[in-house]
Amino acid sequence: MSHTRQTMPDSFDIDQTLDHLAHWLPSQGPIKDFIHHNTLHAFQHLPFHEAISVAGKLFGARSYLPIADYQQRFREGRISQKALDWSIQHYCPAQEKRALLDSLFEDDDTCHFPPISLANHGIRSAWMKKLEMDLNALVHPIIFRLLSNYLDQGISRWALPKNGERFWDCLLRLTQNSLLPLYPFNLGSAKQLLNSTPEQIIEYCLQHIVGHQDLYEQYILELLLAHPGWSGMVRIIETQPNALLSPRLISLKELIASELLCELALVEQRKGHDFIKINQLAHTQDLPLLTGDVLVPKVPLKLKIWHEAMEWALHCELLTAIKETPTNLSQSTKPSTQAIFCIDDRECSLRRHLEFSNPDIETFGAAGFFGIDFLYQGLEDAYPVAQCPAVIKPSKRLLNHVIDFHDEVVTV
Repeated sequence: MSHTRQTMPDSFDIDQTLDHLAHWLPSQGPIKDFIHHNTLHAFQHLPFHEAISVAGKLFGARSYLPIADYQQRFREGRISQKALDWSIQHYCPAQEKRALLDSLFEDDDTCHFPPISLANHGIRSAWMKKLEMDLNALVHPIIFRLLSNYLDQGISRWALPKNGERFWDCLLRLTQNSLLPLYPFNLGSAKQLLNSTPEQIIEYCLQHIVGHQDLYEQYILELLLAHPGWSGMVRIIETQPNALLSPRLISLKELIASELLCELALVEQRKGHDFIKINQLAHTQDLPLLTGDVLVPKVPLKLKIWHEAMEWALHCELLTAIKETPTNLSQSTKPSTQAIFCIDDRECSLRRHLEFSNPDIETFGAAGFFGIDFLYQGLEDAYPVAQCPAVIKPSKRLLNHVIDFHDEVVTV
């Protein structure tokens, strides 16, 4: 097809763009190994309030409590006057102090709302409103079913991909060989474009949907942020194949190509081939742009003051409690009970509570899975799963078996 040979201008590099955008995707992969994850890892180079401001402008997340909640905590004494004075002294510029003091106790039901963001108010959202089409509701059920079946790790009785088959080749096989058409890949331009590479499809779709290369990167980012969990997991699987017990060959580029192809097919089906492109939208420059000030933090001062006062008050509560707790809670030489807990971020508070509630209880923390590194495979499990810290390679394997002792069945 002649239209598949159209290419992007040389200044747009899809691989470089994806390497850049992937930084903003969550890096928590499939949870076969429990690993801690900082959801703001892309902003950890920034101070806290600046980081959550930029994150809010990208993801559309709410970063603070409603101001009424802080005010209520103040009235209840949970935020003390001393804590509020400390916060004002440390974080409020002198020239703004008067205006701030007047506004801290005013009613404001909207200041904590999520800011205008790429994820919720960007060029893709504006385009969908103009088309009067909710592409997320139309495309996501199709893409998510394909992904969940392709990436299945043994839950399904039949595996969708053939051995060593890439996601894109699997999609092509389903579309071309299925007795039932794989909607909407069987429609118009989408059906013709399937013989092209993912790179060529991304190029063609961006030209016909977006229209101007300055907006390509932002459109792809907004597309990925519409389902950050799937986007981030595909990226992890692409770069870390060992993240899956049964490896799958998939890339962020293949995901984007399949989703863009769905969008194009559905829009052409409803609006024809002459639908409006994003760069033709009126007042495009009024929308939040990645090339504009989206990455420039804008911190709401009064919410910052209230939040820091609450944090300072909580720190004081904690330190005061530690200072006032007797160092020798137990007079007995031998504990009545000893309890061992697997170390994680929840067990410490449970241990301290037990020891405080009953001085005769002694608790211990054991390294991951009580120091035993093993693979475990239950009766219904398709694959053994590592039960040990991520940095350790299991040296043992435990299997669940059913043993038939004549009339009695025992599971071991």
